[in-house]
Amino acid sequence: MKKQLLLFTLLTSNTLLTEVSASGDNPLYSLEIEQLMSVPVQIATKTDTPLKYTPSTVSYFTMQDLKQLGVKNLVELFTHIPGFYSMYNSVEGNQSYLIARGHPQKYANTLLVLLNGQRLNDDYTGGVNYITRFLSLHNVERIEVNRGPGSALYGSNAFNGVINIITKLDNTISAAIGDIGQRELNLGVTTDIDGFTLGAGFHYYQDDGDTLKPIFDRFALQNSTSDPHSATQLELNLQYDKIIWRNRYHRSQRDKHYLFRRVRDSVNTIKTENWLSRLEYQTGNENRWQLSTALEYNKAKRVSLGTLEVEGTGPFTNADFLFGENFNYESYRASVDYNYKISAVHSLTSGLEFVSSSVPGGFLRSNYDIFSDLSYLAQVQNFTRTEQRVIDDTKRRISMGYMQLESQWNENWRSTIGVRRDNYNDVSDKTNPRLSLIYELNEYHLFKLIYGQAYRVPSLGDLYDDESGLTLGNQTLKPTTITSYEAVYQYTGEQLFLVTSLYNNSISDLIDFGTDGENVFLDNVAHNDTTGIELEWNYKLASWLNIKGHLTHLLKNDTTVEPQQAATASAQLVPKTYGTLALQGSISDAWSAALVMNSRSNVPVLTQQGSLNTFNSTITYAFDSVTTATFSIRNLLNKRYATAAVIPLGQLNDKLFGEYPARGRTLQLSVEYRF
Repeated sequence: MKKQLLLFTLLTSNTLLTEVSASGDNPLYSLEIEQLMSVPVQIATKTDTPLKYTPSTVSYFTMQDLKQLGVKNLVELFTHIPGFYSMYNSVEGNQSYLIARGHPQKYANTLLVLLNGQRLNDDYTGGVNYITRFLSLHNVERIEVNRGPGSALYGSNAFNGVINIITKLDNTISAAIGDIGQRELNLGVTTDIDGFTLGAGFHYYQDDGDTLKPIFDRFALQNSTSDPHSATQLELNLQYDKIIWRNRYHRSQRDKHYLFRRVRDSVNTIKTENWLSRLEYQTGNENRWQLSTALEYNKAKRVSLGTLEVEGTGPFTNADFLFGENFNYESYRASVDYNYKISAVHSLTSGLEFVSSSVPGGFLRSNYDIFSDLSYLAQVQNFTRTEQRVIDDTKRRISMGYMQLESQWNENWRSTIGVRRDNYNDVSDKTNPRLSLIYELNEYHLFKLIYGQAYRVPSLGDLYDDESGLTLGNQTLKPTTITSYEAVYQYTGEQLFLVTSLYNNSISDLIDFGTDGENVFLDNVAHNDTTGIELEWNYKLASWLNIKGHLTHLLKNDTTVEPQQAATASAQLVPKTYGTLALQGSISDAWSAALVMNSRSNVPVLTQQGSLNTFNSTITYAFDSVTTATFSIRNLLNKRYATAAVIPLGQLNDKLFGEYPARGRTLQLSVEYRF
């Protein structure tokens, strides 16, 4: 049946991409390129700025874009952002990594991810790997991405990029099924009651996992595994006039595969929960001033369990030595942003933020007494006594303020200058400036010069982990900093949009594992200097056919590691060239299709050397204005490949081995009804 579905898709794709429609009037292409450049975005300035004139390089995705490209969740989105490449695997959270402009970072903690303006990054890891990496994008209205430093507006973790995901609850229901046991259900409802707008949403996803083999197993007990995954999301929004209260709950579970760099199908599991709540109020005079205030609450929980040693190894003679973590994280945030139009030329934006975050519960789990004599306990026990905490319950308090001046001097010249100060109670304070200059030669040609500084503050885990068996914190850590220079050429025509960006990033005080000969701990161990060129294009070949994509090539990626340290250089983990090419066709109002190629050059640390090309395909049929069906295939050619790990899984044939198998081909059929 799978082969028949695949053959049908290939034949249909070929037909869709070779026939021409007389109308060529599909919603996918209803916005001309010039119109798209006029769309207002807020990610680069916190004010409405036409996409064409943003003082940084910005990518923009609509709901229709995501559907056409077959993007279902946050991890899949990364592939389509210029400069980004994902080395995420299915389960392990802290050893997979995200590449942004040549820089690999576990937890993706040099990327800031926002959901309707609310920070998703947690202060325990600083990143998004564990809690929100599988965030569903089924009800996205648009996504704005700032590529490059953003700390002058957003503070820590806005290091190599900022993503803001804007959602919208509509009256809609959709369901999907697929191979490997995929089943998905999405439901949205919105209604008006006496001036109040109430919206609710539900998302459920589950699959049984792909069979992955052969695999590396340091226990030598199994040669295959699978990567089942389930997720549930609940949303509730209430709006009255200019006040809106957003609530979101997300729960996910991943089983089997790898955890703590070990595979053990009968044991390995990781469960995460995340609750977000944001109350916001906006007011102002559209022609003169705007005021936005917000109160936020973020709570997250992660519970895991895996096998560290098998029965009969060392003192573990009664049963496998099981080990896991039970972490809770919470934060409170208050913010105010104010924009004032000083004159026809100048606009001033300023803001304040106050944050309190902590890890009130950080404990270990095991079936052996790991805090005493390693005696057997028969069942898994949570070690919750105060003296057994593996991270100090130290509250982080942050107060921040920023100011930014946007100026349009005449029809050709624009500038933006800004600065932000972040004050911490537990690490060094940081000041980050930004400066951009835009020159528009004419309606087609535009040039940008961009300078910015950003930082990644040491996370609570980096500072306060107390020998959890995984990490030893270091309270003398300094923030990782980046200084970035970027020159951009942008062409906007009737059929072609092209952006060429040449950038240089100098990164100091990279945080990684260090050693003093006896202990392993976190330290500022390395520096990196990267120069790259980034291309993004969208070419309208015909009224019914688009070709779009991006390409990043690293001209230099040099890492200097401090003496006696063993951090892996970026050039070993990152391909020199990577990108995406998408062919999107629409022969009528009913039929549309896309074929996407993801490509990268060689990654030195991988066993399988050479370049990699993978393909995804999507076909959409609109029965009418409210009902659509979509058939999608991921990894179309069933390519068997692996993603690299930041830290090796172990040794194979007397050599370090560090890679995770990726999923093969998967198929999914979904139907959506809007009411």
